[in-house]
Amino acid sequence: MAAVPRGWGREKKAYPPRKTGLTFERISHTARMETLLRLFPSTLSPDVHVRRASEQELHQLESQPGMLAASFQLVASPEVDTSIRQAAAIYVKNRISRTWDASLARGFSDAPSAVSDQDKEVVRSGLLPTIASLPPTLRVHIASAMYSIVRCDFPQAWPTLTEEIVKLLSSGEQLQIFAGVRALLELVRAFRFDCTDSKLESIVSHTFPALLATVSALMDSDHSDLPAVGEIVYYAMKTYKTSMMVTLTQHQQSNESIVPWGSVMLRIVQKSVVTDADADADAREKAPWWKAKKWAFYSLNKLFSRYGTPSQLAASMKMYKPFAETFIHNFAPEILKAYLHTADGIVSQHVWVSKPVLRHLLTFFSECIRPKSMWQLLRPHMQQIIETLVYPHLCFSDEDEELWELDPIDFVRLGSDPFEELGTPSSAASMLLNVTVTRRTKSMFEPTLTFITHVLNAYPAQCTARQFDGALRMCMTICQTMVHHENVQNMLDAFFVQHVLPVLKSPEPFLRLRACALIHAFDSAGMKWQTSQSLETAFRGVMDCIMDTELPVRVKAAEAMGELVAHDEVHNAVAPNACRLMQELLKLSDETDLDVLMTTQEKIVNNFAEELLPFSVDLTQQMANNYMRLLQDNLAGAGVDGGVDGVHAFNMDQGEEDKYFAAMGCLSTMYQMVTTADSRPDILAELEKVLLPVVAFTIQTETLDLYDDCFQLTDVLTYYQKSVSPAMWDIFTLMYKSFKSSGIDYLSEMIGTFDNCASYGTEMLRQHAEYRHMLIDIFHTAISSDQLVSSDRIAACQIAEVVLLLLRGYVDDAVPGILTALLPFLDKSTESHLLRKWAALIVLESMYYNPTLSLSILESHGATQAFFATVLPMLTKCRRVHECKVAIVALLSLLAMDPQSVPAALRNGYPHLFGALLTQLKALPKLVAQRKELHKVFDEGLDDLDDDVNAALDEFDDDADVQEDDNDYLQLLAEEANRVRAQVHIADGDAPADDGIGSADDLEDDFDDDDLVYESPLESVPVYEPFRAVIRQLQTQQADLFQSLTASLNEQQQQDLQQVYDLQDSEDTGTSA
Repeated sequence: MAAVPRGWGREKKAYPPRKTGLTFERISHTARMETLLRLFPSTLSPDVHVRRASEQELHQLESQPGMLAASFQLVASPEVDTSIRQAAAIYVKNRISRTWDASLARGFSDAPSAVSDQDKEVVRSGLLPTIASLPPTLRVHIASAMYSIVRCDFPQAWPTLTEEIVKLLSSGEQLQIFAGVRALLELVRAFRFDCTDSKLESIVSHTFPALLATVSALMDSDHSDLPAVGEIVYYAMKTYKTSMMVTLTQHQQSNESIVPWGSVMLRIVQKSVVTDADADADAREKAPWWKAKKWAFYSLNKLFSRYGTPSQLAASMKMYKPFAETFIHNFAPEILKAYLHTADGIVSQHVWVSKPVLRHLLTFFSECIRPKSMWQLLRPHMQQIIETLVYPHLCFSDEDEELWELDPIDFVRLGSDPFEELGTPSSAASMLLNVTVTRRTKSMFEPTLTFITHVLNAYPAQCTARQFDGALRMCMTICQTMVHHENVQNMLDAFFVQHVLPVLKSPEPFLRLRACALIHAFDSAGMKWQTSQSLETAFRGVMDCIMDTELPVRVKAAEAMGELVAHDEVHNAVAPNACRLMQELLKLSDETDLDVLMTTQEKIVNNFAEELLPFSVDLTQQMANNYMRLLQDNLAGAGVDGGVDGVHAFNMDQGEEDKYFAAMGCLSTMYQMVTTADSRPDILAELEKVLLPVVAFTIQTETLDLYDDCFQLTDVLTYYQKSVSPAMWDIFTLMYKSFKSSGIDYLSEMIGTFDNCASYGTEMLRQHAEYRHMLIDIFHTAISSDQLVSSDRIAACQIAEVVLLLLRGYVDDAVPGILTALLPFLDKSTESHLLRKWAALIVLESMYYNPTLSLSILESHGATQAFFATVLPMLTKCRRVHECKVAIVALLSLLAMDPQSVPAALRNGYPHLFGALLTQLKALPKLVAQRKELHKVFDEGLDDLDDDVNAALDEFDDDADVQEDDNDYLQLLAEEANRVRAQVHIADGDAPADDGIGSADDLEDDFDDDDLVYESPLESVPVYEPFRAVIRQLQTQQADLFQSLTASLNEQQQQDLQQVYDLQDSEDTGTSA
């Protein structure tokens, strides 16, 4: 056991820095220090120009050896002004992060200056002593720098680090112990995700025994209550929990480790902590000992839930089964005993615990529900836990009331966003109740329901409104079980009439909110309203609450209405006033910027499309106004500097996520408004006038976060109108300019609009060369930019396709550039088979555009023979109508040429071309039939695949383990990830394929199955009459050639020739009227 550290009883004071080994030539050292003392204060200047100039000068000086070491010395010098040390610490952290390992430099356009070996040695030698001497505000930056250093240098360049840490941990001196544990945390953090790396095993086995001895000694010391001791234990526990994020080392699994570590963690969780009664809860939680207890609880929970429960181990975790068997039988019961003692102290003695501790306590109980052995130990206590620990934390609290009054919008946000509420005790309490009732229904549902009913029946005479609210919230938590349990489901209507619907008119706002929340939860879970009267009462009450004086009530009522309108009775009642309801929702959205309301708005639009259509323009204008305000608020919040390079993003770290999701919701609802008007060109034209300014403003402000949803608007507007207005061409120009600058990564989102503008604005493209040049420039940028990936190059091919198929005779000068850019992608080494296929299609389309021109270009590159040798085998794998027609029109164009003008290499291959043509002509009707069948299946929907929501509840015996799907699902995800990675390796050429078109290619084809939605420019182009014309031409003008072609056919091909010759162009053969 380590010696009790010395000096713990003294008041903590500033300590002089230890010698750091910073030795420089005197003049050089003085000059550096003067420069840094001048520059670092300037980096804190409020004047942006002064700040940037000093940062730039620092960056220029980085190449000089000694600059980093001198900056490090400034941080370690207590006589230097604190603000300068702070600026220097930030610089040191960032410089080390960027350039300690130059190969890992991030985010810099110019190559960073690598740290010199001399500076590295100076920093390494002074790092641990400096951590010991710094105040917390500086220590955090240097500790972060240590993470970057050890990640790069350990163990090769710093082989003695673990020995140095052990020496510090065993020193018995406060500052040295602290430096050791803080350094160890960063060392463990650096390798916590390397589950197959031996580094973590080595680190843990060398250092954790000393860490354990130190923590045990501190717990045994007379000064164990001191905050300084708590701070060290806190970092020790944080180190332990970090070490088992992904893996549990062999050392930690051993009895020699887990027994003493488990014992010391149990001592920590049970330690009585003296807290300042006058301090608020937040201040208490930040006290070192409460932070230490938090991570001790967490670590015990993690050991149990991830590594220590045999029945819950996923297949990929089976190597931990021996440890799990030992843990669940020998250690988990002791943990449960300690936790039950803590719970009893909270309930019986009103002992205060921090929120994280309470959350971990409740979470552990939840984990004990599933394994049989732990459930049998917990079951005798479970009903008491529900009634005395869970239930009180589900009641409306003083904290809830304070938040409601101070910030009602934040109150709604916390209650609506599961991720916001996830870390709260009330969320953990709900989870425990839900898991208990759903997983141990036979033994726990009835007593829990009895308790709830007792509380509800006691109101208002014998229980308060807050207690009544807690019981209602318990019902919400277990609503799925209540709705589907055969003994309860038919009694819910009466339950609502007696206990829920009356409080829609309660004088207590939080009860009106809870009633709306229950209606929303139970109705969405599938509750059956037994009488139209009760449903009408619910509907009328919710409508009244939408007009409530309290904002949280109005929001929750709106959510409930979004569910109720699915009932025919409610739908018919609301229909005459659907516009008014939508107006109220829009007003509420404008008031709150909460994205939860957008879901309700979408449901209203979906359910009342016909009723809202006459008002769609006005409603869309309101949504557009809301959207513009949200963007302007975001721009105003960006400050003087705006975004990076003029790009504006919603800052998710500053509460802007609500505005972002609200803006996205506005776009989504406006999109739905457009879809409801799909057969009304007059309304579509008016909607376009409202929406295009929205799109233009988004592009002009470079709000890239919303490009996806924005361009869905332009896509659907052009698609439904089948035309392109002058205003839309202005948007086309803005999109082009955006793509050429900050929006280059959004081609996949823009491609629909670009395609529609070409397809429905073909005449404008023919008349205006500038628009044609924009399209072609987009193609060349996307196909050649190193910044873009395969999917973008495929989008480029789609642009080339519409150019070649729709602008025949207008882009002759562009064809050489298009083909020259695409030829390299025909090689089998191309990054994606799908891209290779698209490149081949575009070259074939160029044959249709102008075969003479295209062949001359191939000939100039010496690529004619190679192209056809590549593409003809590909044609046998055509599975889409469009691809088949591309092949047919290209081959017809080639066979219609004068053979004397055809390159010799191609003339020699005429029999192969003719055979491929027959194959495609024969396949086309089958592909059309398959497409029709797909349309039929799609139109019929997926009703047959719906799960039976009224299926029997899973009920588990108390003497059996609960087998969860979660671990199997995670295992499935892991296996799928491995499979996809293997396919990617195949597609990238890491494994051989038969002809370059193997299983990975088929996988890609699955993701490109667009035959259902793609409107081909060739849809109206006939192929069988042109085929007969080519045959007649060959017979009359090239008799010898025709004779040789037919002679080369086998018997089956002879039959195919006769069959396809008789086919007529129709919808069944791929030609629309």
